[in-house]
Amino acid sequence: MSVIDVTARDDRTTHRQVELKLWHPGCWTLEVTDEYDGVHILEKSLYPTDETVKGDFIIVSEGDHDIETFVEAIDAHRVVESTAILKNSGDRARVVVTYERSSSIVPEIVNSEFMPIEPVHMTGGYEYWTVLVRSDQLESVFTRLEEEYDIQLESIHEVNPNDNVEFANTSDRIYDSLSVRQMECLFAAHDAGYYNWPRDVAASEIASDFGISGPTFLEHLRKGEHKVLDAFLTKLAGRNY
Repeated sequence: MSVIDVTARDDRTTHRQVELKLWHPGCWTLEVTDEYDGVHILEKSLYPTDETVKGDFIIVSEGDHDIETFVEAIDAHRVVESTAILKNSGDRARVVVTYERSSSIVPEIVNSEFMPIEPVHMTGGYEYWTVLVRSDQLESVFTRLEEEYDIQLESIHEVNPNDNVEFANTSDRIYDSLSVRQMECLFAAHDAGYYNWPRDVAASEIASDFGISGPTFLEHLRKGEHKVLDAFLTKLAGRNY
């Protein structure tokens, strides 16, 4: 039954959006991100069978480790059967990983009444989940998982049926809204240290690499920055901090 259905009924059953920090044994994502600082894994989708799980992941490296080295570490993990890099742009890649189903906590989470509603983020040896759960089941479900796993409750938000409907997560909405040129300029500025303080490079220097003028580069950059900031600030405003 959908959130709209349950909140519209007379008994006013409510739901909570819950953010969890989680560790469990034998997981390749936790062990490799614990070993390699500055690497992040985002889970796009999973396709389980009786014995294995095939996962589609985005890997981002913000540290000293290149993507190829990190993927080699994943491939060498004892529960991983195979890896395949689909796309690689230097500091980020899309990778398909096939691994033992028994090492995954996803079936346990899904069967616990927690429903994942955003991509799982893995970094620093922990998984970060955003899930939906009925308010009257939150305590019992969390207590049951706490008995088996290292799980921390990061935040709880009541689901408001009057909120605007969202059709994708924040990063997907940003990706869809940016033009190719805006995205190229944003990534180039980030990689060159333009957003460091003090700045490592002037906008005109980056613009020359694209063969465009400084003002044109800044126009692409400012329009892209506006879309990114607007999306994230709107998301934060809805968190009720």
